[in-house]
Amino acid sequence: MARPAALGLALFATLALVACKENGNDYLDQGLRLLGEAERGDCKAGWDGSKSQSTIDASRVAQCLDKTRLALEQLVKARELGVQGREIENLIAKTEDDVAKLESMLRVVSRLQNERVMD
Repeated sequence: MARPAALGLALFATLALVACKENGNDYLDQGLRLLGEAERGDCKAGWDGSKSQSTIDASRVAQCLDKTRLALEQLVKARELGVQGREIENLIAKTEDDVAKLESMLRVVSRLQNERVMD
């Protein structure tokens, strides 16, 4: 009687351990979700109706950069956990490029905003 109970407990513990194991696909999904959120929200330029033009400020660029960096971290973690293929490699390369562009944009926009405040 004790033996089947011990086997059942061992099976349960094994299944629980497998269920808790990190999964690269979960990180890939999270990275893609963050990129989508950034594209639809944080990375969109604001619309200034009074000037009929799009506007951008340093805080908006910083939010976009932060979310894009988080997405990149998730994508890299997915690759580390075994997600492989040309698609993930291309996505990581594109996201790294986006991060570099956003860092540059943040420097420029911050400098322009500071110059405008100084005037």
